[in-house]
Amino acid sequence: MKSGERAPVFVGIRHHSPVGAHYIRELLRERKPERLLIEGPADFGRLIDMIADPGLRPPFAVMAYTTEAPVRSVLYPFAVYSPEYQALLAARELGIPVAFCDLPSPYMLGLQGAEEQYWERQRRKAEEKKKEKEDRAPGIDDMEGFWERYLEQSPALEAYLERSRIFGEEARATMPGERFEQAHNAVREAYMRRVIAEQVASGIPPERIVVLTGAFHTPALASGELLGDAALQKLPQCGAQLTLMPYSYQRLASRSGYAAGNQAPAYYELLWQALAAGTPERHAARYLSALAVHIRERGGMVSSAEVLEANLLAESLARLREGARPTHAELKDAAVTCMGHGNFGEIAEGLALADIGTKMGHVPRSGLLTSIQQDFAAQCAELKLKFAPVAERLRLDLRENRRARTEKTAFLDLRRSFFLQRLRALGISFASFRESRQQDAGWEENWVLSRTPESEIQLAETVLKGDTIAHAVSFDLQEKLAAAEDTAAITALLETAFLCGMPELLEAAVSRLDSASIEQISIAEIAETAKTLARLLQYGDVRRSDVSVLRPILERILLRASLTLVDSCFCDDEAAGGMAKSIETLQAIFAVEADMPGDKWQRALRELSQRDDLSAKLSGLATAIRLDSGDLGEEELSREISRRMSVGFRAELGALWFEGLSMRNHYALLVRRVVWESLSRYIDAIPEDCWQRAMVFLRRAFASYNAGEKDMVAENLAEIWGLEKRQVSEALNAELGKEESQALESFDFDDF
Repeated sequence: MKSGERAPVFVGIRHHSPVGAHYIRELLRERKPERLLIEGPADFGRLIDMIADPGLRPPFAVMAYTTEAPVRSVLYPFAVYSPEYQALLAARELGIPVAFCDLPSPYMLGLQGAEEQYWERQRRKAEEKKKEKEDRAPGIDDMEGFWERYLEQSPALEAYLERSRIFGEEARATMPGERFEQAHNAVREAYMRRVIAEQVASGIPPERIVVLTGAFHTPALASGELLGDAALQKLPQCGAQLTLMPYSYQRLASRSGYAAGNQAPAYYELLWQALAAGTPERHAARYLSALAVHIRERGGMVSSAEVLEANLLAESLARLREGARPTHAELKDAAVTCMGHGNFGEIAEGLALADIGTKMGHVPRSGLLTSIQQDFAAQCAELKLKFAPVAERLRLDLRENRRARTEKTAFLDLRRSFFLQRLRALGISFASFRESRQQDAGWEENWVLSRTPESEIQLAETVLKGDTIAHAVSFDLQEKLAAAEDTAAITALLETAFLCGMPELLEAAVSRLDSASIEQISIAEIAETAKTLARLLQYGDVRRSDVSVLRPILERILLRASLTLVDSCFCDDEAAGGMAKSIETLQAIFAVEADMPGDKWQRALRELSQRDDLSAKLSGLATAIRLDSGDLGEEELSREISRRMSVGFRAELGALWFEGLSMRNHYALLVRRVVWESLSRYIDAIPEDCWQRAMVFLRRAFASYNAGEKDMVAENLAEIWGLEKRQVSEALNAELGKEESQALESFDFDDF
């Protein structure tokens, strides 16, 4: 607009500014314009009735999201003190028509995709710019403090308008932004000018239009080119949908990563309440009192006198800096000094609650629902699931209810399980899984159900992955499956697909696992994978899932374990601990899955038990497994003990071998006198220079025995040595001393 021409009333704001909300209300009451234009995608206009619904409680957000891949979204959060929200409410109260004037969300999302491509092309440069931004980060705090000092404390409407104008002009001069950001802002501002021009062309006098935008954009709206139809059509765009969703102050806070947020949403809500009540001078006292309550509720000691002292100190700091009232930073400094006695840690938790809080918004069910929210509600009704604000326990019996009249009713709990497992897979916290108290109860599940605003947020955001819960799970698991590189990750996804009752994804995961298992994988990975597959095979019938596709791959994985076991046991003592667990796991699977070919596994165990150049502990464990399975007779056991625990072997290795032998069925050893006679001869033959270290390992071997078993060991050895059982028992039950522990730590296992 040229000088002297009639112009709209431009109001520059900070997006979450209580004083901005206060003065826009005042301006609308005083001037009663014919049209209010608010910064926000133009297609938000159809949400105005829902945003003004009395049942909606801030904080909330408008989410625009793409309707097809690639999935993108943009969020526009609102607090109760957001100027845009209060302006809309005031306009509705005064009968003023309202419209949003920014670039429509299909173009916003399209430009987001273009921005992603731009930064991909300039990745290295972007990293440098990012670092520069990080280097300038301290200025962000100063900016918020500056705004609060000079704009939140504006004495009157005209002063606020003038200060926000100057702030916007200086911001544009000192923070030009990146090249793409400049272009992005230029396009948006050209569109806003277009909307303003359209309103004027419709017959509304310019001075009867109020335009509410961020202070940064305000200086650019008075003059400049308009975004024509041809230029608009050239902009990238994509299909978009809108929805309302509850939001939280934690997400609204700038520390969560929200660029337009502020440091203390709860603090600013108190300020808004004070401004609305016409008592801004009482804000400091109310904030410090609220902080004292939070500290006391968490066991802190804060007296009323300390609160008064903090208030006086904050006011003194404000006067020193020529402020009308204390700022947030001054209140915090005063609180730390007077209420925290100079220690920030004493009041840190209270400050977090007073500054950010835990407030979450609410969007009424009559509001706009996404397709996934509709699907969620429909499934809850069909499955007779209720998610109340108070947490409730739910126990599911996945077995068929044979007394039910219909198949749906007979498998109601199983269908509930599929639904809850899908929510779990998506990270939607309506339901949290609890481990069953009954070991290996594959037919039982325990859940805790609760409805929270946070779970509502998670549900709304999940629409970016699919229109329904099932579609979202399918999309999510397919993406994760494509990105998974190791067998552990693939196996976890396979199990998730099984628990969610999604056979197509299960088959895809099996195929992916089959390909991955061809690569070099460790015994530990094999064991964990085989354990999962065996468990799914065991409980496949309970969940009415065809898991027959798992058996061939389990056979191949177990064959891989049999062929690589011996070579994998060439390791030190530290690694042997993990290997032992893997061997035990695999042995348990062979014991349960009787139809699995185990002859190669048995041969591998036999070789491991007989080899002297492998881990002595694992050789001992293999011997114990063979003893339990009947593959090792008394005579061979006696020979092996005599060989391993003789002067021909290093004392430490003999002790390690015995430790491995003791890792399984203790009673199988306790009842065999040959074991303890051999142990006695071994102890008698230990050279003096090896005595201490050998004893340390033997003591460690007996650590896995319970008190009753140790008494039986003591009885066996006492009988052989001709000693009292009590003496031997005390020695066995004594804890390792400091010197013994040091000897164990200093032993070099790489020597063998």
